[in-house]
Amino acid sequence: MKMSVKTYKGIPYHLWNPFTVMDEYLPLVGIGPMVITRGEGAYVFNDHGQRYINGFSSLWNVAIGHGREELVAAATTQMRELAFASCFRQVHPRAIELAAKLVEITSGKYDHVYLGSNGSEATETALKMARQYHKQSPYTKDQGRHKIISLKGSYHGVSYGAISTSGQENDAAKYGPLIPGFRQIDPPYCYRCPYEKTEYPECGLECAEALEHAIKSEGVDSVAAFILEPIMGVKGIIVPPEEFYQRVGEICQQYNILFIADEVTTGFGRTGKLFASEDWDYSPDILCLGKAISSGYLPLSATLATDTIYQRFKGKGNQFEHGSTASGHPVCAAVGLANIDIILKERLPENAAKIGSYLMSGLRKLEEHRKQIGNIRGKGLMIGIELVKDRKKKTPYSDNETFDIILDFATMGLLSYYTRNILGIYPPLIIDQAIADQIISIIDKGLSTGFTANITRRARLAKMYATGKLT
Repeated sequence: MKMSVKTYKGIPYHLWNPFTVMDEYLPLVGIGPMVITRGEGAYVFNDHGQRYINGFSSLWNVAIGHGREELVAAATTQMRELAFASCFRQVHPRAIELAAKLVEITSGKYDHVYLGSNGSEATETALKMARQYHKQSPYTKDQGRHKIISLKGSYHGVSYGAISTSGQENDAAKYGPLIPGFRQIDPPYCYRCPYEKTEYPECGLECAEALEHAIKSEGVDSVAAFILEPIMGVKGIIVPPEEFYQRVGEICQQYNILFIADEVTTGFGRTGKLFASEDWDYSPDILCLGKAISSGYLPLSATLATDTIYQRFKGKGNQFEHGSTASGHPVCAAVGLANIDIILKERLPENAAKIGSYLMSGLRKLEEHRKQIGNIRGKGLMIGIELVKDRKKKTPYSDNETFDIILDFATMGLLSYYTRNILGIYPPLIIDQAIADQIISIIDKGLSTGFTANITRRARLAKMYATGKLT
């Protein structure tokens, strides 16, 4: 028997939301921030007109904030001129311009750009590119290189190749068997070191040395690439020691393995630099970009490669047999160009560094009286707060306990991200100290404990539910 359909303002709700427990979510539609109808700068508004600080940039991507007319104009002009053209054996000006701009702002470290629609496509492109690169090697011993090494718990997207990098048991249970040829090493999670070391640098950077161990274990001539997020987002804003990047890059070069940096989240200023990898001594061979490349205004991503890689794909039969309908979409490319222009002209990476430092300092002051803060970490405007019940034992909050806290933040006007027991703060790169102060104040109130605090919290929650039920 068909169940009755949930309605929203009289419209049947047939949407299947991504990453959502639908039977828990549907009763909440129309309550609090569950339906967002408008955005303005660093704020978003729900269907009742309530304003929220966009503390996770809608999905870590709206770097320049909402409502930028420059991007609206870029899209409108391009739609009138040329709504769509393919990059399959032809091209259009905006794709050429965007590729050139990306090569320019990465300081000429990369020479060729594949344009896609989302972060999953960017990383899937990189994985396929790495395997084909080795298969077309002039050296027989390298032609068998196909294995991809990654960090356990990493997030590189939702395609089969991408989820095969994470090593998540949940993915294997739901979609398995996953693609063979993927190996994970434990991440550089200093607060909960999986290598059972006390602290850096006394640990000897075993998290980086694990890459070399894995390469030797798998067989040097079987490994194609190592892929990492400079800061692991979904894992909990895991920030490695700076020396980690140096060492893994050195290992990749030593064993002739391609080094892939997935900067879908960290790229375009999020960490206080235009790109997190821009100053690494060993530059990645392949760079994956997305999210803030268009600030979410339209779907866009890019995979950048060095000329050394590109040369392997020359000649009939060696071409990169890969692409999607919207690869290099002219309207998306036009919006991307306008967005990048804003990021550079308004010096948003510098603002992320400045306000991120101010925000981090303010949050660290909360540690003095909010004992459930176990660890605060991050770079720029990518900040994680790990919640624990006991600092010495590091007993984590449960998912439900953490969710209750971010729900309370929402009642006070702040939207934030969470994963397990970790709060994530990813506001637009345009925020100022006044908004940072509001974020700190709301987090402080949300972490308050005691009888009075709990009564106040329940009152805020009741008001939010009551407002939602009015419509």
